[in-house]
Amino acid sequence: MKPYQKFDAIAREKMDSFLSSRSMEKNYRTYRPQKNFGDLSFDFQKSKVSLDVEEINSLSDRYVTFSSVGKFVNVKYDDQEFCKTVLEEGGNNELFQFEKKKDKILVEHTSANPTGPLHIGRVRNSIIGDTFSRILAKFGYDVTTEYYVNDIGTQVEALLLGVELYGMENYTESYRKVYEDFDKYKARVEEFMVKAESGDKRFLKESKDKLEVFLGDVLNDLERLSIKFDFFVWESEFILNGSVGEIIARLTPLLKDDNGAKYLESKQGKMYLLRSNGTSVYFTRDIAHHLKKSSEFDNSIAVLGEDHKSYFKKMEFAMDLLGVDNVGALFYSYITTKEGKMSTRKGNVVYVRDLIEEAVNLAKEEILKRRTDLSEEEVEEISNKVGVAAVRYNIIRYSPDKPVTFDWKDALNFDGDAAPFVMYAYARAKSILSKLDRQEEIVWKFNEPESNLLRVISIYPEIVEEAATHSRPDKIARYSFELAGAFNQFYRDCPVIDSGENFQKRVEIVRTYAKTMEELFQMLGIQASDKI
Repeated sequence: MKPYQKFDAIAREKMDSFLSSRSMEKNYRTYRPQKNFGDLSFDFQKSKVSLDVEEINSLSDRYVTFSSVGKFVNVKYDDQEFCKTVLEEGGNNELFQFEKKKDKILVEHTSANPTGPLHIGRVRNSIIGDTFSRILAKFGYDVTTEYYVNDIGTQVEALLLGVELYGMENYTESYRKVYEDFDKYKARVEEFMVKAESGDKRFLKESKDKLEVFLGDVLNDLERLSIKFDFFVWESEFILNGSVGEIIARLTPLLKDDNGAKYLESKQGKMYLLRSNGTSVYFTRDIAHHLKKSSEFDNSIAVLGEDHKSYFKKMEFAMDLLGVDNVGALFYSYITTKEGKMSTRKGNVVYVRDLIEEAVNLAKEEILKRRTDLSEEEVEEISNKVGVAAVRYNIIRYSPDKPVTFDWKDALNFDGDAAPFVMYAYARAKSILSKLDRQEEIVWKFNEPESNLLRVISIYPEIVEEAATHSRPDKIARYSFELAGAFNQFYRDCPVIDSGENFQKRVEIVRTYAKTMEELFQMLGIQASDKI
């Protein structure tokens, strides 16, 4: 049992027993209050019970102290017993374990058209998706990640036409040339579309061969960010395997006609499934995609930009018609530059690979200022870890629904709420642990700086649960920053190596802190370094 679970259970049992003995209703809610008010608050505002202060205070014992204030009862947990529990549960890893869930969850993220290297606007999807997948897995779910590859559509066909006309070497430029003068190439693009949507196997095979090359560029950038996928699904599969035809057959009784085109009517408007020439549209193929996900997983989550909210409502309508209710989405707001929204077609982008290189170079400069004892290989290794972590952390620390204006200075900030600050605090802890030369008996007596750090460590399980259940990966980043700050205070106030009877206790505190950070780094996709 986790520290807070153990003490919360004691407090709730006492309160429930008290209410039962006086035939009072158990109509309250509990929550974690601000630090000054204790560890747990019972809120009776919606209850008719009248609480006697002396009776409530008499519920206190060596573990928990009750105090009544109007319709609230605050409970403070004994520092010594609570901190001892945190250290014990951290030492046996119970603090970091979560019950294994039965549900299999699919997280689909990135799924960017392979029309060029990833820019920072698109990579927010990737970092949110990868981090959230890691959090769900840590929380005990069986998680699978998927990249849905769009190998059909106007942008893809424009890319394929571009490389046919202007070559594959600089495919992004070839693609841009077609889009800059799209009216000139529109008829050819539409020819490609008809071939793809009608299921021309040869055309689709040739397209896939080329797109796999371009997709490799995207995947290489993501691999530098420690982002990988369990499998890939290609949009054309649903034409070739007959899934589109099956969907049309199932929905035929509900379809309406518009000069040969077929559509569904909903509150969101007309939802077209077939063109007048009999070929399917993207929406139809995406229905097939979602049906596949729903049949293979207990739940699926697609990471989508906020401009897809209306589209996803249409998808939910279609899924409801087909009896599916286990597909969902995590929406995020976009990253823009000071010049506005980025677009590969327009060329006003900041590529992820450039951002990573800038971050790594800046990390190298900072490390060389601090450390003159490292080899060239060590500097390179640490610089890469810190630079990549800075990029991931800078993006994930914002709530998904919060828009972000990209700024180079902010993204590459190595002080304050940034990955280097968090990583440096961890490296301090590892430095202490590397100097240990003895082991002593633990003296179970905690002072305020020790207690403050252990109480921050103790909320780790709650932070992970909240991040997983409320789709808030940013909470892991913010907690890691809070934890690093608490450790730095402990480091300032509590020497470890030369601390007399406090030695072994503080060693265990540092060890538990380091383990907590390692768990957080794993979810954040940060590779820790002991030598920053």
